[in-house]
Amino acid sequence: MPIQMRFLLTGAVIAALTVSTHAHAQEEGEGRRLAQLAFSQLDTADRGFIDQGEFANFGSDVFLSMDSNQNDRLSLSEFLSWDYGMLPLAQEAGREAAYETALRVVFAFWDRNGNGEISKTEHRQSLNFDFQRADTTNDALLTEDEFTSGFSVMVALRAAINPAPAE
Repeated sequence: MPIQMRFLLTGAVIAALTVSTHAHAQEEGEGRRLAQLAFSQLDTADRGFIDQGEFANFGSDVFLSMDSNQNDRLSLSEFLSWDYGMLPLAQEAGREAAYETALRVVFAFWDRNGNGEISKTEHRQSLNFDFQRADTTNDALLTEDEFTSGFSVMVALRAAINPAPAE
């Protein structure tokens, strides 16, 4: 990926991720409902929170389901074609291009060495970093609010579908 494109993508994701998490926490739209549904799938013990083990197991399962050619690396094509469940919302809102851009930005961040692929190690490291970033209470647990308001994929996709108004 050309260096200018990486800088552009980096700037876009920083802008998306610095949007007030409080604004996202107040959002009651379909995107938030889908994020809550994702959380409930992660909270396998139905405790109202997910721990790093549940999160890591889920991440491993997602990686395997994304890796359609089973080569232990995710190409951009594989990453874009995986169903996060929010594409129909993006299409309905006329925001499909913004949705794809958000995915491309997340991919660029997770492709830590910039080689155009996400390895299992890069995926695990990125998920660990995202978990820590979302864990605002630093208790090694994610509540539903922390997950829906702080996990980068959820934040980026929801912001792409329903961007915050400019102030």
